Amino acid sequence: MPEIEMQSREAIADFLPRAIQTALDSYQHFSEAQITVTDSTPCSKTFKAHHDACKVAIAHIELLIKLARWADLPDPKLEDEDKQRMLQTIIENGNRVLGRE
Repeated sequence: MPEIEMQSREAIADFLPRAIQTALDSYQHFSEAQITVTDSTPCSKTFKAHHDACKVAIAHIELLIKLARWADLPDPKLEDEDKQRMLQTIIENGNRVLGRE
């Protein structure tokens, strides 16, 4: 494997656990939030906006997981085994949110 590819994979492996976990936490917090309706915004528009935002969050999680697959992660050949296990667990959590258990 070329050195640049290995460095890229290591950088992605370092970045992804935090990125996926942040996206999962944000999605969970936002999706469970109460929808606030104001007098000037119809309930249906507020509801739609909230659900559209949830769909965007799910798409973001899905793209991060696809990035992990593209980089063939987690990779047991990478040095930090704890990070690899953590990444695997986070990817599994993301797949559960996406309904891909």
